[in-house]
Amino acid sequence: MLVLGFVFDALSWQTVLHRSGHRVGVRESIAAVGLSAFAKYIPGKIWAVMGRAAYLTERCGYSLTQLTSVSMIWQFIMLWIELVFGALGLLLLGQILRWGFPILLMWLVLTTVIFSDAAQSVFRRAYKMILKKDISIPRLTIGSTFVSMPWCVVTWIAYSAGFYYLVRALYPGAVPFAAGLGFPLSIILGILAIVVPGGIGVREGAIVVYLSFCGVPVKEATTISIAARLWFLMGEAAIFAIGFVMDLWLKQSGGTGTHKPSAK
Repeated sequence: MLVLGFVFDALSWQTVLHRSGHRVGVRESIAAVGLSAFAKYIPGKIWAVMGRAAYLTERCGYSLTQLTSVSMIWQFIMLWIELVFGALGLLLLGQILRWGFPILLMWLVLTTVIFSDAAQSVFRRAYKMILKKDISIPRLTIGSTFVSMPWCVVTWIAYSAGFYYLVRALYPGAVPFAAGLGFPLSIILGILAIVVPGGIGVREGAIVVYLSFCGVPVKEATTISIAARLWFLMGEAAIFAIGFVMDLWLKQSGGTGTHKPSAK
């Protein structure tokens, strides 16, 4: 389920690219996601956004600035869905009144950034101030964004199911299926901890707290959180290997299978 989640991740990325006018094949998309799998461990998170964009710029000749902006929008959509999954888990566990307000606030902020021209303008100015570069963010309508969402939803269903079965494998007691929904919530908290490479420590702490809501003792929850980090690293290694194979396949075939525009 974890490896399937990474594959669905690549397909969701491809769908968002297509909706923004960038035609990219499945092999290119998987290679871009796989070869940039470990970029999130570079402090600042910027390479987690730019890694897949940089690969497609080299492979397909698209503008790095445009692809980076699409990658950011894709990241916002994924975070948007992660918050929905996390909120659903807290609702099922009866914790939504306790933790729902900050989640709702983050969800509203992301919704504004995705769909509001004014919010995107502020984001562009902040990006230019920090990185000293201009960025062009594609305008996504509500309709086009919802068309891109099914693969994003399937991605987090796969991740959540994989984490649920990991918990079942490591903890002998009964746990609700809502335990799996703690993983998307831990991921988004790790991403929001910008200065922490890969969200190390933040994700694990979030998993321990969430599993405690599911009735898992803290000692066992701590063990599961550490195992979940190793489990996810194995998945990242697997998609990196798959991406490497896809890249070799593309090089041997001598083309991308898509229109290669000017890199101007």
